[in-house]
Amino acid sequence: AFIIDLDSDTADKFIQLFGTKGAKRVLCPIPYPESPTRFINCEQVLGVNLMNRGNYYWEVELIDGWVSIGVIAEGFDPREAYNHGRLGRNDWSCCLQWNGQNYVAWFGGFESTIQQPFFHTIGVFLEYSEKALTFYGVKDSKMTCLQQLKVSASAKGNRDPFQNKINRQFTSLFSCRLKPAFFLESVDAHLQIGPLKKDCVSVLKRR
Repeated sequence: AFIIDLDSDTADKFIQLFGTKGAKRVLCPIPYPESPTRFINCEQVLGVNLMNRGNYYWEVELIDGWVSIGVIAEGFDPREAYNHGRLGRNDWSCCLQWNGQNYVAWFGGFESTIQQPFFHTIGVFLEYSEKALTFYGVKDSKMTCLQQLKVSASAKGNRDPFQNKINRQFTSLFSCRLKPAFFLESVDAHLQIGPLKKDCVSVLKRR
């Protein structure tokens, strides 16, 4: 189980923070102080936490709007242009996006649409030893695997552009220290770092 606090020094000016656990995209810019780590072209915010070994699990509540949840390499330039700076649109981040209709996994500019119903709670499980990132839909302490990002040796990876990109580039992410990352894509998009469901943590410990 991993406790996440949002880093106010990274929040784009159109993201309002509620303590260290909540974030909402707003129309009026917030006069945050200058910071070299602040996003300026994407409505994104990072966790203060660094991950570089072992396993990490956290949960996020999707309250409203289009939201992406993922990880990003420490030191990624927050001044990158919008098209390249968004989570999953570069080789140094990946995410699960809810776009109002579907979940979509993103990495390196490639996407994979997921046919699953909406879950208010998303569990994120990062495994350094396995070089894997898994997203779960969580409901009533039950976990549904939405997508696992991991190198695959199967022939399918050669035919699927998304998996092929994972096979070629994904392990390089694990040479970096990673941070939890969040992208609030639509106005009024709202998320909350959720309290962990103990039953889910127990399930992951048994795996």
